[in-house]
Amino acid sequence: MGTIQDWKLRAVFWIGALLVGLLVVGFAWAVELAAETFNRIHAYSPYIPVAMTPLGMMVIIWLMRRMGPEAQGSGIPQVLVVLKQRYHWLRPTFLSLRVIALKFVLTVLGVLCGASIGREGPSVQIGAAMMYSVGQVGRLQQKYVDNALIVAGGAAGVSAAFNAPLAGIVFAIEELSGSFEQRTSGTLILAIILSGVVVLMINGHYSYFGHPQGDLELTANWLAIGVVALICGLLGGLFSRLLISGSRWLTPHAVRHPYRVVFLCGVVLVALGLLTGGATYGSGYEEARSLLDGEHIGDWSFPLAKMGATLVSYFTGLPGGLFSPSLAAGAGIGSAVSGWFPEASVVGITVVAMAAFLAGVIQRPITSFVIVMELTGNRHDLLLSLMVGAFLSAAVSKLVWSRPLYDSLAERMANGAGMAAEGRRPASEDKAV
Repeated sequence: MGTIQDWKLRAVFWIGALLVGLLVVGFAWAVELAAETFNRIHAYSPYIPVAMTPLGMMVIIWLMRRMGPEAQGSGIPQVLVVLKQRYHWLRPTFLSLRVIALKFVLTVLGVLCGASIGREGPSVQIGAAMMYSVGQVGRLQQKYVDNALIVAGGAAGVSAAFNAPLAGIVFAIEELSGSFEQRTSGTLILAIILSGVVVLMINGHYSYFGHPQGDLELTANWLAIGVVALICGLLGGLFSRLLISGSRWLTPHAVRHPYRVVFLCGVVLVALGLLTGGATYGSGYEEARSLLDGEHIGDWSFPLAKMGATLVSYFTGLPGGLFSPSLAAGAGIGSAVSGWFPEASVVGITVVAMAAFLAGVIQRPITSFVIVMELTGNRHDLLLSLMVGAFLSAAVSKLVWSRPLYDSLAERMANGAGMAAEGRRPASEDKAV
């Protein structure tokens, strides 16, 4: 049965999970509404975003700089930073209710402006912040419990964002494994599942990308899978290198002239949108869904332009994630490569490329193939091909960029914003850590 403290612990996890599920469902609905609104504006006139996108992004950055710079970017690096023992004192900054509100509103506004961002990274920070806040209300002060709450909240965010509980569990273990505590693992996993149940109750049974039909048997198509993995690994590693190196190079310019940098990035984003007929705006969900139909073979213009659009969107500092744009770029790569293998299934290659490119970008192969498997209707017949594609791609990616992307971003954040703020930390907090 357990002690009163055990039941108090379970209650905090369960209540937090329910709140994360409700919050992320509302977040997903708001983001989808913003994306539909932008698409209607673009359909009315593709030239409206020429002014709306860069100016809107400048307004978002102005709001963020005034109200909470800690809401910038993906959200996953912030969670990784506060899980490190040295930066526990940053938790009230990165995991506050104010950050939840800012991340929610500013990400929605970014999508409304056409930025190439997803909602999954922000969902991780929102989920971790909500679970941590519930823990503070419940006065659970043990260090290992706080770590488990943050891990559970972040993983529940992934689970609720994609309606993919297994992906949330794997994400907790693979991406946040340094703080995965044996003592709370069962309660943690149940919390992730509970957030998925909330999504299921509200949205019903659904698969994010539907149920695309197309087989890709490993032994018969090993060459196609190998080529896809090689290309996705090289491009995924290049994307990570450009994102880290570009952010590092732009940082001093952004400090001196923040709005000029945002405006120029917005202009590049608009130019790519005009060249691709608007395909590079937004998360890329519609484009990926279209490519998964397998009715036509894509070319290289979309995935390369989508990578560029995602890079410049991230360089602005806007709140927004990388998962969905990476999946869309991967779908574009797979569709283009499928033309080289006319005997193989276009849809099968496209699905494998989505997992392979995501694995090349984040270098987390298990999370990548599990997410894609769940998002495409639990295609267990593609499991081996997805696994091979993801693991090969992650290995190739390390030749181009040696560290996982989110670890690199977390390290930059810890050495930059976190270190700058550390000088203002009260002396009493040093003793607490």
